[in-house]
Amino acid sequence: MVSILDRYLIKELIGPFLFGIAAFTFILSGSTVLFALIGEAIRNNIPMGIILQLFLYKLPYMIVLSFPMSTLLATIIAFGRLSADSEILAFRAGGIAFNRLVTPIFLTGLFVSLLTIWFNESIVPRATHSGERLYQSVVQQQKPKIKRNVNFTEYKESLPYRIINVAEIDHGILKGISVAEYEKGILARIIRAKSGKFLPTGGWEFYDGVMHSFPVEYPDRVLFLSFSKEYIDIPINPLSVIDRNKNVEEMTSRELKAKIEEKKSLGQDVMTDRMNYHMKFSVPFASLIFSILGASVGLKPHRSSSAMGLGISLIVIFIYYILLSVGMGIGISGSVPAIIGAWLPNIIVGIFGIYLLKRLSYR
Repeated sequence: MVSILDRYLIKELIGPFLFGIAAFTFILSGSTVLFALIGEAIRNNIPMGIILQLFLYKLPYMIVLSFPMSTLLATIIAFGRLSADSEILAFRAGGIAFNRLVTPIFLTGLFVSLLTIWFNESIVPRATHSGERLYQSVVQQQKPKIKRNVNFTEYKESLPYRIINVAEIDHGILKGISVAEYEKGILARIIRAKSGKFLPTGGWEFYDGVMHSFPVEYPDRVLFLSFSKEYIDIPINPLSVIDRNKNVEEMTSRELKAKIEEKKSLGQDVMTDRMNYHMKFSVPFASLIFSILGASVGLKPHRSSSAMGLGISLIVIFIYYILLSVGMGIGISGSVPAIIGAWLPNIIVGIFGIYLLKRLSYR
């Protein structure tokens, strides 16, 4: 049950938190999105009405980025005011333990973290994807419907398993298909077909083709088979591979994980995608980490002003993103697992925040 103390402390957070969302969203939007959109408008002669729509589509992502920052600012300002007005001292004199005071702050940070993940999984991908589609339609940069000479390579145990060439992909119809299949690096069969398609249930269906098999146990023999229709379980969707690649903001964690598996099957490097996948969870949980650090930093009487709180928040955020860049660098390079690189800033800042809280709790 939420007590009067919990309601009081959470109420202290709400005002600065909303102020932080407005301030940081304004700063981020003005310094990144707005200038870029104005440049695009000038280069591509995009109407201002479309620019406004594109800005609104970008806004959810900016708001999500502001959540952890706003949590830090709100915690510093709220605890700074309580400390400056000696309310923290009064609470502790009344027998309220220090851990009891910070518990609702941590729970609020956890709630904001979960809210951020929900935004990232539902609202941000849809809004960003809608904005990208609108932009592509306006500047007429859609990928053409007909693709020629499309190649795929599927790997198994780090060895080529299938090498596929499609002469032409026209509105989902595959034409002039050639498939070379290998077993442990040795050519096993060649399949050629005039046409085919990718089935929604998975796999490719070939029409009017031939198959040449080369049995390993009989190197001097070639088996020949002609067919009018043949199904082969090839998991690669050629239509998704040739489509415009979605950026990270357009994808949910499930879509990004599927992209990682698809790129692995094609033998492509997935270290950056793995980092982005883990950061979809680590960055939102910065709100929880910042609530710990903000409570410890805010427990000083001279931290009570909003200007001071905003200044400290910007410094901490700057340090956090430096650590995040370091984590990304060592994660992408493979020096540490991607999950460690993504969570490195939270680990360092979290340990530092807990250390400060421990010191304050003994005073």
